[in-house]
Amino acid sequence: MIDNLQDFLQNYEQMFPHDVWRIRERIPRDFVITGMVLEAERQEDSPVLIFEDVEGSSMPIVSGLFSSRKRIAHILGTTPEQMHEHWIRLSNCLVPPIKVQEQISQEVVIPRPQVDLNRIPLMRHFKQDAGPYLTSGVVVSRDPDTGIGNLSYVRMQLKGPNRFGISMHSRGHQWDNFRRAELKGRGLEVAVIVGAHPALLIGAACRLPADVDEYDIAGAILGQPIEVVPAKSVDLLVPAKAEIILEGIIEANVREPEGPFGEYTGYTTGRSTQNIFTVTAITHRRNPLFLDICPGAARDHLFLSRVQREAEALQRLRQALPNVVAIHYPVSGTHFHCYLSIKKQQPGDARQAALLLLGIDKYAKLVVVVDDDIDVMNEAEVLWAIATRVQPHENAFVLDGLNCNILDPSSKEGLSSKLVIDATKPPGWDFERCSIPEQERIMAINLVRKLRNFTREG
Repeated sequence: MIDNLQDFLQNYEQMFPHDVWRIRERIPRDFVITGMVLEAERQEDSPVLIFEDVEGSSMPIVSGLFSSRKRIAHILGTTPEQMHEHWIRLSNCLVPPIKVQEQISQEVVIPRPQVDLNRIPLMRHFKQDAGPYLTSGVVVSRDPDTGIGNLSYVRMQLKGPNRFGISMHSRGHQWDNFRRAELKGRGLEVAVIVGAHPALLIGAACRLPADVDEYDIAGAILGQPIEVVPAKSVDLLVPAKAEIILEGIIEANVREPEGPFGEYTGYTTGRSTQNIFTVTAITHRRNPLFLDICPGAARDHLFLSRVQREAEALQRLRQALPNVVAIHYPVSGTHFHCYLSIKKQQPGDARQAALLLLGIDKYAKLVVVVDDDIDVMNEAEVLWAIATRVQPHENAFVLDGLNCNILDPSSKEGLSSKLVIDATKPPGWDFERCSIPEQERIMAINLVRKLRNFTREG
């Protein structure tokens, strides 16, 4: 069973050799890797980039792992078209982790006196960044009251040989774990996973109830339990087959400036919880890979949590409106725009679906509802529906003073207006879309695909 990052990449490259680019020439660590990922993302199915020779790095750097929906579907064991339905099934089949003896992630142990974070190839991604950042770190923590585990992401700015500044601005379960530990006068023990099987990384991006450990959904994605072992310097269970693990404590009653940093909005921000993480040990496998997740509004960043977010919203919408067909958060809207398609049965269905979505997801700022003849994954079709089926004074409305994500640079004190556009066909619609007979349409598609493959191979 393929259950670690290196085996995954080797197998994936064998299956899809054109989807993995190995860069063997010497590359500067700062900015260039980010620039190459963003440039590669200009193509529809952007590749995984493996940088084999990076200045100041003793290990290869992998980036762009999550920049393709097709690749994420492959990780999940499904197709892009079936991802949402597949995820809903996975979320009902959780697989708890299992303790093992094998400790690939602890083949090398660096104790506290020898910890030097400068050995890890952290980088500056954007010129506005306050310093080198770790962007791929999955933080393992535990509820100080119940003991239930949690996996989540935070941004981490290098502060010194054994210190990071971190921000838990998502105010999720990890932040709450720390808050309650600090109220008791102590810091929060954590371990930070840097590089693991993509199933674990996708699982860590999920928003689950507080009584569910993200290791469980990661096991469901992997199709077997995540193997874990006790950490060396903190009382936590860590993956047995990670690339690198940083162990330590988020310090109680210590705050320092952190940021600015390039966030998912495409803007830099210094908004931060200003916490400090002190590293008490580093463990890693022999010859590890360093995983980077390209920050900012990169697809590598946005797609990581997108599947679960879309699937969860779709499931909850259908509980109230079974005629909801599909959902999509386009990259152009970062986390703020959402497109819904419905089989409209009553005139108010579109507005009801949009209002439900705004209640489910406070990040959503613009909701466009279209008929089921529109492919919500194709933004050009959604914009075409707006262009041809909408009269703004009748089909658009604004809601003011609603909660939003604080990283929206246009928000004010955590509040935002929300825009709904009903781009479904109005009553009495008698216009028919131009179309091609199905048999001839399929023939044309296949001929174009053959020409594309011939051109690529030639």
